[in-house]
Amino acid sequence: MKVLLDTMSGDAPPEEIIKGAIQALRETQGTNLEITLVGKEELNREEVERLEAKDLHSRISYLHAPNTISMEDTPTKAVRSNPDSSLVKGVKALKDKSEIFISSGNTGAVVAASLFNLGRIPGVSRPGLAGVAPTVKSGNVVLIDIGATTDAEPLNLAQFGVMGNAFAKNVLGNSDPKVGLLNIGEERTKGNKLTKQTVSLIEKTDLKYIGNVEPHLLLTEPPADVVICEGFVGNILIKAFEGGVEGTVGFFKQALRSSLRSKIGGLILRPTLKDLKNQLSYAQFGAVPLLGVRGVVFVAHGRSEARAIKNAILKAREASRWDLPGKIKTEMERIDFSD
Repeated sequence: MKVLLDTMSGDAPPEEIIKGAIQALRETQGTNLEITLVGKEELNREEVERLEAKDLHSRISYLHAPNTISMEDTPTKAVRSNPDSSLVKGVKALKDKSEIFISSGNTGAVVAASLFNLGRIPGVSRPGLAGVAPTVKSGNVVLIDIGATTDAEPLNLAQFGVMGNAFAKNVLGNSDPKVGLLNIGEERTKGNKLTKQTVSLIEKTDLKYIGNVEPHLLLTEPPADVVICEGFVGNILIKAFEGGVEGTVGFFKQALRSSLRSKIGGLILRPTLKDLKNQLSYAQFGAVPLLGVRGVVFVAHGRSEARAIKNAILKAREASRWDLPGKIKTEMERIDFSD
């Protein structure tokens, strides 16, 4: 199984991305995992040598891509005008379901490159990014879309429900997932035109639709296993979660320094606080799959450093046995959204 890893496009320098790749290879000794480093070949080779990874040379290959698409670039324009970028060349190099592309670069550019070079699964109108969040009482919840389609229409959201449902079944092992729609209230009358029209489409399917889900329930005890939202909303939501975690930990640390008694308690609680921060960190989850395209593509957080990249690779390597594109294709052929 081969992972094509974009070393150039994220906020972290290539050496940090490659460090994560080396860590993943060391943790998978004796497996068939191979990694192709996509970027400036000379730079990537030098970094592998610096990290003293000679024992891994047989599992590392290189795809030279001299250019980079930045976070500030306009996605569609950048993809079309920069075919020699690491992001575009990495997507183009995908050949079969045993190969996976991972990038921590410009999400919009990853989506555009995937659509231009891989195409959509038949029946899918727009792709969606499926994130998995831990909850206090209900295991994990799938949130889709978290940033692939930011101007979604009702059909897109309804199809996100189908794709998220397939993800929950085949990846999380939930045989009968409940599907809900992120909204400002539980009542059916709540929401805007987009959410109200989405409901009428979802109800035509055989998804186990349970209605609206309010945001404050997502990390505690969500009534659904899959929660649908528009990509703009979903991306803001996960970034708010991210800031909330960092803020909560920061306030807690301040409180623990406020008195001698608090400092003593802080020493006792430090391991627990560290475990909690790690549990909720984006680095723990690594990367999320782009569902709806004819290939296996994962998008990592733009700030991903070595630990996050390692976890992205370790989680993504399971994707070849999921065959999500095939499962989604089957579901899209089965469900008819037309009137």
